[in-house]
Amino acid sequence: MARRHWLDPLARKVLQAMGDLPKDPVRVDTSPLPAEETTVVPSWCIDVNRATAEQWRQLPGCSEVMVDQLLRLQQGGVQFSQIEDLAQLLDISESLCEQWRPHLIFRWHGDAPQLPAQSPLDLNAASPTLLAKTLPWPDERLERLIAERRREPFQNLADLQERLCLPPATVEALIGRVRFGARPAGPSLPPRG
Repeated sequence: MARRHWLDPLARKVLQAMGDLPKDPVRVDTSPLPAEETTVVPSWCIDVNRATAEQWRQLPGCSEVMVDQLLRLQQGGVQFSQIEDLAQLLDISESLCEQWRPHLIFRWHGDAPQLPAQSPLDLNAASPTLLAKTLPWPDERLERLIAERRREPFQNLADLQERLCLPPATVEALIGRVRFGARPAGPSLPPRG
């Protein structure tokens, strides 16, 4: 064990500063940090207000319904400033919120992002194949839609909801994604080649 100098600490510091005594050896603390002070740096982060669908899907427990809702809000210009707002909107548990927290960055952006524009699906004119591919509905509901539009074209979302007895959540998911054009006059024929 090294012997300490007999001078008082202040005198020793003055002599060390003047160069008359060697400096004290530097002690390196090798004790582990307490668990609360260790920070785990996530391997990836997403900007909540600019995240793509693929980025949202990386989060554990983020469903397709959540991804769709977040992208629609993003397109409408809604921005989040804290995880509590996001958790309340998506109705996620506290444990899931804590799993997401290290991966989320909240940056404020001036304008809504330019997302690829999707033309609305015309429910009165779309082919049955396109309807089945685009709408995540059961076959029975799709068949009812096709039968009802043959009888008379749909006028609007309210008409669609009433005639097909759709639940409010299903109608809400269609807002901004569908339109109701005029039904073609006759059968659709292949173009002359």
